[in-house]
Amino acid sequence: MKVIPIAGMIIVMLAMPAAAQYRVDAMCGAKVNLDKEGKLLSRYQPDTPGAGYVQAVKLAVHFLEKCPSDPANGLPLYMTYCSFKRKKEGGFSGSNWPHNPATVNAGLVQSLAIDWRNYSGDPSWIELVRKTLDHHLQYGTTPESWEWACVPYASSDPGKAVYGGSAMFDRTQNPKMMGRGDGSFVLEVDKIGDMGMAYLRFYQITGETNYLQAATRCADALAKHVREGPHSSMELNVKDMALVSPWPFRVRAEKGEILEDYTSHVVENLRLLEEFTRIKNRIQLSDEKARAYKKSAEIVWHWLYAADGPVKTSVWKGYFEDMPLDPLNQNRVNNSPMELARYLIKNPGVDANIQNTVPALIRWVKNTFGEPGMDAINEQLACYKPMGSHTARYASICALWYERTADERFKEEAFRHFNYASYMAEPDGFVRVGHTWGGESWFSDGYTDYIRHFMEGLAAVPEWAPAGENHLLRSSSVVQAIAYSDKEITFTTFDKSTMAVLRMTSKPLSVKVGDKSLPLVTSEKEEGFAWRPLAEGGILKINNQSGSKVAIQLK
Repeated sequence: MKVIPIAGMIIVMLAMPAAAQYRVDAMCGAKVNLDKEGKLLSRYQPDTPGAGYVQAVKLAVHFLEKCPSDPANGLPLYMTYCSFKRKKEGGFSGSNWPHNPATVNAGLVQSLAIDWRNYSGDPSWIELVRKTLDHHLQYGTTPESWEWACVPYASSDPGKAVYGGSAMFDRTQNPKMMGRGDGSFVLEVDKIGDMGMAYLRFYQITGETNYLQAATRCADALAKHVREGPHSSMELNVKDMALVSPWPFRVRAEKGEILEDYTSHVVENLRLLEEFTRIKNRIQLSDEKARAYKKSAEIVWHWLYAADGPVKTSVWKGYFEDMPLDPLNQNRVNNSPMELARYLIKNPGVDANIQNTVPALIRWVKNTFGEPGMDAINEQLACYKPMGSHTARYASICALWYERTADERFKEEAFRHFNYASYMAEPDGFVRVGHTWGGESWFSDGYTDYIRHFMEGLAAVPEWAPAGENHLLRSSSVVQAIAYSDKEITFTTFDKSTMAVLRMTSKPLSVKVGDKSLPLVTSEKEEGFAWRPLAEGGILKINNQSGSKVAIQLK
């Protein structure tokens, strides 16, 4: 046992416990695969670590590619429904539950337009994602004259092509839903950053300025409405204080009336503000906006680690659009601390105590949401059920932390939890929410927030990617175009520098950036390319500081 002081608290860190004998024999229609120690293996190709992850992703991806449309509006089900079920007579139909278009559409950008397109080289995903973003811009954005102007709605009514909050959860129209969830023309402020970042990334892919403008309007709204709370340096008693986050969770868009004040989920907003600050010269951002965005980000960082911030209080709540209003801040969620951990791992300079902060966040989530006797993570206290996407999220953070630290305990933790998540993908591409969930699939939990976590895990542990194939697993800069052939792999990035990870069939003959040949290096910190051989093929890591066009010669 090791006692670690972190951000004014004492966190007891225990060794990762070994998985117990599995408590179920089958999940989602498949017999559970176990190793000789009784520990969980993947649903698909269980004898080859990682192979089942790509198979699960492929099943999910191809289902989205051929997703049925709603006969009432002609749109793919994922554009107007949060979830769907199999019909008795065959086929699928949307469910009667409020839609979460911001979560789905932002997830499509990362999962398909970035991760899967990089992996597969298939550019067609750009058009699928474009349709969802264009629809959200046209039919799910607040008017310019409102207090929260030109920003995306997080929720909508099922089957409705216009997004404007959910009237199902509007207490003025539906008294039976008193105190629950969003309502008509209600925003979730954390989703403004989520969609804003999606618009900005899509601009970085395509160069189309309408998406940059949409992202800028999101950042403008966040900078306008950011607020400074007490953020005292004193130790505070959580039970006796009113928590004030930099932005409220739920607001009525027209006049800014706050319906639910506190949310810990600020990392998406932070990502957006800091990315704008990073690329300010490239996009000719005005000095006034740059200062406003930077100041807003500084307020958020100060609050996160302040005495009333969630790193100290562990009051991680406020994300899901279909949960009751929670003025007493009693609910807890797993995704908020995990996404902060992801951001810290990818931006380690922002937390000098990262070696303690990230493991503490991982342990808190495991202790709070881990399903006893299984390698699974429950969604939240208000819906305490194990789910594939949340388990995959936790696994991806463990994989990233293993990549940074080489601590094998976290690799093992990632491996077992990814294995659980793989069972959710059924052979026809129907991805269940969780093994106890029944015959229902959510487009967020089953697809857009499921695919990207597996892809993150493959990039962090590239030996899990398929042997005998060439794939770009990660690029620190957005990839604008990529092409695979027998002789070379070429890709172009938004930035003129990038850190890239590929699984390769063999060591490349050369790596060029423009006309410049990069040297073979032994340290990934040096500009050049590093090669780590595996039993079959190997792992290529590129540190490019010389330009945006990369060519890897294979033969």
